[in-house]
Amino acid sequence: MVSENRHTKLTGKQFFTFSAVCTTLMLKMRFKNIFSGGIFLMLGLLASPASAQDTCILLFTLPQQAHFATGDHLNNTYLLQGFELEKYDSTGKIVARYSNNRLGMASFMDASNPLKILVWYPGFQTAVFLDRNLTELGRLNLAQAGYPAVRCLASAADGNVWVYDEAQSFLLKLSTAGEKLLESPPLNLEFSQRFVPTCIRDDGGQAVYLSDPEKGIAAFGPFAQLDKIQLIKVLDQFDVENGILTFNDPQHIQILPWRGISTQKIPLPESAKQPGALVWLSKKRLFVQDKSGLQVYAF
Repeated sequence: MVSENRHTKLTGKQFFTFSAVCTTLMLKMRFKNIFSGGIFLMLGLLASPASAQDTCILLFTLPQQAHFATGDHLNNTYLLQGFELEKYDSTGKIVARYSNNRLGMASFMDASNPLKILVWYPGFQTAVFLDRNLTELGRLNLAQAGYPAVRCLASAADGNVWVYDEAQSFLLKLSTAGEKLLESPPLNLEFSQRFVPTCIRDDGGQAVYLSDPEKGIAAFGPFAQLDKIQLIKVLDQFDVENGILTFNDPQHIQILPWRGISTQKIPLPESAKQPGALVWLSKKRLFVQDKSGLQVYAF
């Protein structure tokens, strides 16, 4: 009696087909593992906190004692020192200077439009407009235009000027000749006490933000209609771009979507935490004035 052979020998064609099927299955399993691993890696990165690169990087230090500093989106630095305004390029090289001792000392400038820089002289209620070479383009005396109670103003994205009239609690858009273009509802109807903003920012023509350190931030639409009030307090100054606010507390730079709840925090450099240090933020730049000079950081 012949025993049954249970092992069948494969022909060459059958063996080739079997190998191809095994290879295909192995590739599918490997691809599945890689894809799954990639998904878990992406989820892990999204869930992880801010990376170590979220820090302030010192670019250069200017041996100046400024009482205000800002920047533009071309990475130029502007500073006010005494009666002078100085402009430096992205490497810290001075490229232009403007001096005016007839209007007192300027307290603020807005370089969000580097082709039309606004410089504010509060003692004479006068805004001066400069071109990219810091050559004077014109002036606007707000008292003569009928608005003597302006303490806070900013450039509008369309080349005009946003001002806050404290006498009537209105946000106004004025032309550079002083003509009223837009007027908001009175903010004194929204707060039990007088709203006193210290900072105005135009977000590229999409919205306008005003900050009162005691009461919070009021957001307006492009036609000066009140949109929303957020109780984000203690903001003496801030920057905004595409609806994302950037401001600092004593320890951090905070980056907050206006309609979001998640805040990114970047530690301030040690020089910014020292007593007496002055700090300003603008266009992803941090400016720190201390005894050593004006330090310019990127973040």
